[in-house]
Amino acid sequence: MASLSLQAQAAERIAVLNPGHAKIIQALGAGDQLVLMPNDPSLEGQLPNVTRYHRLPSAESLLAEKPQALIAATPARHQELLDQARRLGIEPVMIERTLPPTERVRRLAEYVDRVPQGRELIKRIKQGHAAAAEISRGEPRVKVLHLSSSGAGSTGTVTGAGAATSADALIERAGGINVGAEAGLERYQSLSAEGVIAMAPEAILVSAKELPAIGGADGIWEQVPGLAHTPAAQDKRLIVLDHAAVKYDGATSGSATRSLAEALHTP
Repeated sequence: MASLSLQAQAAERIAVLNPGHAKIIQALGAGDQLVLMPNDPSLEGQLPNVTRYHRLPSAESLLAEKPQALIAATPARHQELLDQARRLGIEPVMIERTLPPTERVRRLAEYVDRVPQGRELIKRIKQGHAAAAEISRGEPRVKVLHLSSSGAGSTGTVTGAGAATSADALIERAGGINVGAEAGLERYQSLSAEGVIAMAPEAILVSAKELPAIGGADGIWEQVPGLAHTPAAQDKRLIVLDHAAVKYDGATSGSATRSLAEALHTP
């Protein structure tokens, strides 16, 4: 896969395939370089001049926006489109979503020629991570289940976050235990009542954008099968964070990690 070449660094029209990458580019002050990005709740009301798509764009859709570069995030899902982009003369770049947030910021900052802004954002992220580590130091690790209404790619089905998700990294960094990963879930998977009860989460993590679809702060305990019979339900321990913070662990990783650590470990 192409590295961050001089051609890519000079690109003034960029298409991205990951909302978290779009949020980082926006945070770096380079949102005006974006021409195509996913339609995602975290970007609602922002970057109004950027064309959005619901499903992966076709080659025709890419050509219509005339991007000079295409930034992907998931090799298994995005490789075919990257290969098409290369044949169309569009610079393909892979910055994997599983990279640590500081590394994603560093690479994207180089890519959009915002290196000083990238250094400052990385500094803030590291400060937040350090603060979270201090808050959670010596405290028992809390068993956390992240619930999503769209994690498996479609709305209407409640899923739990397992390994290889941004939520997994966020929970672990904040001093928690991701019970989804502990139970063997990969990415986002649907849940059974028995599975939720067996996980025995002590706290539930939900994004603010997705909470209404899962029953809201009051209804979630009965709407999600099995959840009413968990320690989290007994204590009504629900943690709600910004959608991008939970789903992408990118530009706001520092503040989100600190907020989650405070919610888990502050009386």
